[in-house]
Amino acid sequence: MKLHGKVAIVTGSSKGVGRAIAVELAREGAKVVVNYRESKDEATNVVTEIEKIGSTAIAVKADVSDANEVETLVQTAIREFGSIDILVNNAGYISKKVWHAKLSHVTEEMWNNVMNVDLKGTFLSSRAVSPIMMRQKRGKILNISSTPALTGDVYGFAYSVAKAGILGMTKSLARILAPHIQVNAMALGSIETGWIDWLSPKEVQDLIKETALKRFGKPEEVANLAVFLASRDSDYITGQTIVIDGGYYAH
Repeated sequence: MKLHGKVAIVTGSSKGVGRAIAVELAREGAKVVVNYRESKDEATNVVTEIEKIGSTAIAVKADVSDANEVETLVQTAIREFGSIDILVNNAGYISKKVWHAKLSHVTEEMWNNVMNVDLKGTFLSSRAVSPIMMRQKRGKILNISSTPALTGDVYGFAYSVAKAGILGMTKSLARILAPHIQVNAMALGSIETGWIDWLSPKEVQDLIKETALKRFGKPEEVANLAVFLASRDSDYITGQTIVIDGGYYAH
């Protein structure tokens, strides 16, 4: 197992891509802190799933946009498991309303909600774990971004901007925290999670048509890449954005 004895925090891991990453890290031997803000039952189910694999996990409620709650999350991980080796900044804020809002209809509240969770949350969580990782002289930080950060998009304006900010933060953190901590990002394309329900059948078919592999990705495929970036296999990779989009960005 590639992550035997490691401790991971995965923010926003009660469902979707975060859940898949938490489970796969556990399958590779990591002890996992499953973070959630509202979805307690789903987070508890993830913990149960991880325990059935034979690994260890706890569910911790924390709003990553709140510095005090982030500190509680990190200190709980230290108290329960003694270290933090991996941080996956997965938590994000998106809704059908935010995704489809035209520029003139993007309110300050929409903007702030997205920026506070996606961008500020990534900053607060990274800031909180970095002193611990620096003392340990080891650590992996993995930030979740999206292909609209690279290409732009007519949908999800605030989302695209926040995810682009995460890519800049990834590069800066990689330099600041070197040489002992590696910081990388994944830019996700169309992954089969709840957001697909917001799309019309035509929009779904158009996205599939524009994707070289002619399908959406699965959360488990993202999780496999996350394991690689969280393991010793990626020790000479830092400050990079790995695109996982089935060839959409290549068209």
